[in-house]
Amino acid sequence: MKRLKKLTILLFVTLVVNINSSTEASQLDYYKELLLNKVYTIRYENITPAPRVTNRDKTELFGKNGLAVEKNDYLTNKQIIGIITSNGEDRYEEVGDGNFNMCRLTKGNENFLFTKYKKNNTYEYFGSKKGKVEANARNYLAEILEGQSYGDPEVTSLLNAILPDSKKSANLPKYKFVTSGKLDSGLIYEDYASKSQENMSVIRYYFREGVLVKISSASYRRKLDGKLEGSKCIIKIISFSDYPEMKLLNLPDGLKDVTKRNGE
Repeated sequence: MKRLKKLTILLFVTLVVNINSSTEASQLDYYKELLLNKVYTIRYENITPAPRVTNRDKTELFGKNGLAVEKNDYLTNKQIIGIITSNGEDRYEEVGDGNFNMCRLTKGNENFLFTKYKKNNTYEYFGSKKGKVEANARNYLAEILEGQSYGDPEVTSLLNAILPDSKKSANLPKYKFVTSGKLDSGLIYEDYASKSQENMSVIRYYFREGVLVKISSASYRRKLDGKLEGSKCIIKIISFSDYPEMKLLNLPDGLKDVTKRNGE
């Protein structure tokens, strides 16, 4: 933690010095447009998932905008793999470790929340019951207050940071472009920072020949006792394409919609 604190403080000092003297870069413009147009597919790997809090954590999928990855003991100390695909108002989110995944399919104004788990080398599904799922009303209020969800809360924060301030929730931090450069590995990076009285955060986006390949972040927050608490996150972007995976925008085989709607 001491090493993380020294590195993060050094990075913050560099960024704060430069924050008002740089012009905004353009590497993220392409991805910003994809998110704004709501037509894309993102596959990623979070190699720094949040630790489990207790031995009795339960997955709470209802009543919030993001999938509760940090409360799922199946994912403890495991790298999280995520998929998000969008075609307008239809979206699919999936996060898990390949053996147990939490999923949300949004079709118009309905949400289908279910789990996908591997058994005997094949996937089975559980919604309201095994092999069955009921739709819930889409939580528009949560989307307004918390911003667009991208499955994993860490990735949700980092991707929302790409959006222009006018499209963000008031509860989300506003990031400013700081600087860009090139690493010895050939990767191009762009740095963004957000600073308030109690919190400091920086995000670095990495590109290889214009393609987003990794996102890393570091943040500090001041606790009630006055001490600083730091955290970091590293996301590997497997792919970020400009087309939706249409097969994911419908319920999978083996999961039946048993929702009772008006007139049925």
